[in-house]
Amino acid sequence: MRGPVVVTLRDEASPWGISTSVVLHTLFAATLALLPLPKRPNRLEEERVSLDILTPEQFEASTRPPPAPSAPAMPKPRAAAPPPPSNPAKPQPPSAPTMIRPTEMLSGKTLADPRSRQARADLATFASDERMVQLCDIEATDQIRRWRADFQPDRVVPYATAEEKITGTTIAANGAAFRSRKNWYNLKFKCQLAQDGESVIDFEFLVGDPVARDKWDELGLPAVH
Repeated sequence: MRGPVVVTLRDEASPWGISTSVVLHTLFAATLALLPLPKRPNRLEEERVSLDILTPEQFEASTRPPPAPSAPAMPKPRAAAPPPPSNPAKPQPPSAPTMIRPTEMLSGKTLADPRSRQARADLATFASDERMVQLCDIEATDQIRRWRADFQPDRVVPYATAEEKITGTTIAANGAAFRSRKNWYNLKFKCQLAQDGESVIDFEFLVGDPVARDKWDELGLPAVH
């Protein structure tokens, strides 16, 4: 007698079965990839509102009614101008020109020159006052020539418009004149001599305007020597 037949099932898959399964999964995945994606629902954009947080004081101020406009200020009256002074200051006259006061005396050098031998001899014959006047005239000539080269004084008259004043060894000639290049000019000078009256130790002068030609004869001012 035969015994029961036992059928044993092996869990072995055939190579063809595995390949078929892989192919089917690949096709399914590809099919899903080609399907259109579902649309996302539209989201409502949130509205953004800018908020300013007020303090209680600011809120009260914002709800308070505006103040009534104030009346325009009246202009202040202008102050009255001060009255003019009862005694207005008088305009001052222009100051007098300053006298020119050189620091070096020149007449001594001029007389010491050998060419002045005759002048020294003539001075020795004059009286004391006349000799002092002549010395001051020489000083005036030399100082004017040094002061301005365009002047070439060749003669001085100390009493052209007013007499000179001699006080001791000081001579003041406020109305003098000098001749330069055949023209006469007003001159003022003050001359101080040494105690013996033989030399000039201080001198100052001021040259004025030209003397009008029609006044020369009246003033004794010769056109030539």
